[in-house]
Amino acid sequence: MVGDPNDVIEAGGPAGSRRWIGIAVLAALVVVPVVSLLVSRDPGLPPVPDPRATVSGTVSTPVAAATPTNVLYPKPRSKGDRKILDVVFPDGTKAEITYPADLRLAELGVRPARGGWLDGYFSLYRELTVPPGGHEEVSQGGPMIRELAGNSTLWQAASPTEGQVMLFDFTPWYVTLRDQKNGMTFEQRQLWAKNLHGEVTKDGYLVLEGSSPVRLAEPGQIFRGGIAGPRLWFGGFGGPLVVVAPMPHCDTASIGPIEAGQGVSKSVCRNGVYVAASGERGVVERVIAEVRGKLVR
Repeated sequence: MVGDPNDVIEAGGPAGSRRWIGIAVLAALVVVPVVSLLVSRDPGLPPVPDPRATVSGTVSTPVAAATPTNVLYPKPRSKGDRKILDVVFPDGTKAEITYPADLRLAELGVRPARGGWLDGYFSLYRELTVPPGGHEEVSQGGPMIRELAGNSTLWQAASPTEGQVMLFDFTPWYVTLRDQKNGMTFEQRQLWAKNLHGEVTKDGYLVLEGSSPVRLAEPGQIFRGGIAGPRLWFGGFGGPLVVVAPMPHCDTASIGPIEAGQGVSKSVCRNGVYVAASGERGVVERVIAEVRGKLVR
């Protein structure tokens, strides 16, 4: 198991002799400006998400591996010239999504996402997302920092401006919690590791649950202009991205647009189901006009 100095410094708790010894050893090995060791955490800042996965809390086109492996390709039913997908959101909510067969929504592949925080630390809101490249996308061939509790591990940040990555193994799904720079303490990470649970439905959808103090966002919950509650991402691997989410009362006024890149972004909410799309204008307009969702009791 490979240790990481950042992991030690962020361990939190009382400043005892071990922490001062660790800092002294680091100072003897490398020349680091003192101010860089004393930068305080700002828990009010939003977390650093998947690269291009969210902007101000909204979902955008994720960075995909060459061949996405951490993705579900569900089998739709047919009804005339339309297809019907029986989906399960990551809180267990069920819905039927219908669309014209030629839109090939199921063939885009689907991944879950859901936000959450620790009781007493709402400002430490974090996103639980699914990297399309799975374990390999997170590890990038590098060493693991450490094992955490349960089925989670800690990995290096994707860039110097981001925080370390918690990776949860809910076979066959891999779920990430990407921290911000100088983010959670070791003890807070352990709380996530011990109290986040995942189950896979018979159709392959992932349902996430949290036990106290992990609190997961409920359907329709918004955080800083983005959907915090459970949702499903279809596609986004260099092509169109479609986001579907349960949205009670269709209260969408504070939700920002999906990052469209060179394309356009539009959204609509009908019958308690929110649908948003980004990409080429023609595709986006068809998705908004013709994709329908219906919650299933």
